[in-house]
Amino acid sequence: MGTSPGDITLLLEAAGGGNGEAVHRVWSAVHDQVHRMASGRLRNERPDPTLQPTMVVNEVFLRMFPDDCPAPNWDNRAHFFGSVGRAMSQFLIDHARARNRLKRGGDRTRVSFEVSTGEFAATETYAVEDLARAGEAFKSLQAKYPRPASVAWLRWVQGCTIAAVAEALGIAESTVSDDWKFAQAWLRRALGASDA
Repeated sequence: MGTSPGDITLLLEAAGGGNGEAVHRVWSAVHDQVHRMASGRLRNERPDPTLQPTMVVNEVFLRMFPDDCPAPNWDNRAHFFGSVGRAMSQFLIDHARARNRLKRGGDRTRVSFEVSTGEFAATETYAVEDLARAGEAFKSLQAKYPRPASVAWLRWVQGCTIAAVAEALGIAESTVSDDWKFAQAWLRRALGASDA
């Protein structure tokens, strides 16, 4: 029997209060969903035989629940999964940087990261510099416009549908669509400005 969204919220509260057992129960409850997120993200990464979904899931757990400090407090499931997505992205960026440091001028092909109409451009690989620029643009968007940033994060990183984002954030689908269009335009401008 699965764990309901309400149960996960209660477990998140208990984990944030320092309950170590709740941390493991939360992770068991969401493990399959996080694994699917990792599989989806790796489809857009440069093929790397050392980088597997299970490794990404384990690394995300270690980053979100470090041994040397208490678990953070999450407001709700959307906040938690947003944190999962950010931890996953940061790990993949760090992994790519480490890989490219080893190559230092290898035969890496630079593929530009562009925002296209409707969705982020679907490219097979990303240059590390472009991912870093996109990460900085996301941080700026989140600081100025938190809700559209959450919508963009759930759409782009987690691959959620408009309906799934609306359910996760507790807002209307029309609001999600508007926020998604706004976020794309804002990010397109931010990324274009950084090229200038």
